Amino acid sequence: MASDIQESPFVKELASSDRRIREKALESLRIYLSSNRQLTDIELLKLWRGLFFCLWHTPPPLPSQNLCASLSTLLHALPPRLFAPFLRAFWTTMTTNYTSIPSLRLDKYLLLMRHYIRSAFQYLRSQRWERALVAAWTEVMEEGPLSARNGKVPDGVRYHVLDVWVEEMVGVFGGEKGEGEVVELLMGPVGRLAGEGTGKVVRGRAAEALRDERVRGLVEGGRGDEDEEWDGFGN
Repeated sequence: MASDIQESPFVKELASSDRRIREKALESLRIYLSSNRQLTDIELLKLWRGLFFCLWHTPPPLPSQNLCASLSTLLHALPPRLFAPFLRAFWTTMTTNYTSIPSLRLDKYLLLMRHYIRSAFQYLRSQRWERALVAAWTEVMEEGPLSARNGKVPDGVRYHVLDVWVEEMVGVFGGEKGEGEVVELLMGPVGRLAGEGTGKVVRGRAAEALRDERVRGLVEGGRGDEDEEWDGFGN
């Protein structure tokens, strides 16, 4: 089935207008991904190409919103060894196809990206911020949507990711104080973009995220330095 995964019934059925069919297809895909199958990068790209066009043909607003939420749950079905490859295939698909998305369809893909940023944070927390996993995720983000120098990544993707990054990161802590070291790791891709990005506007947007007061709350919670003046993350 892996060689024909893009054409598999459960990928097509995810676009069904029937909720029961969608839920059955989603559960089939979860089981497929959670199995011990060895999925190659090419197979994962084929899967995401199928899912990309599944969303393409799903009408807004509610059906597409529901599908975005459902697709984001796939991440939680993955064994740790597939986490980074699956995310890499997702972001490669998004960045490669972004400029071909018509404006009337763009919102649902932006929503899907937001869901995947949130789900990735949630997955990492569920794995107790395991450092090798965080490092693999960092590499995916720095090579993909938050790449500092990859000219093939549309700035529109970078802007959107930066716009929602802090909100989704803070949300995963659920109002709790964050461990300072973990917050530093999660903000690492943003910091690199702020320092090495080739575009002035992109660097500026990344710098704004680093100075966000919500980040301050998490960092101070982990370090106990509430009395120090906040001059931005990493300063």
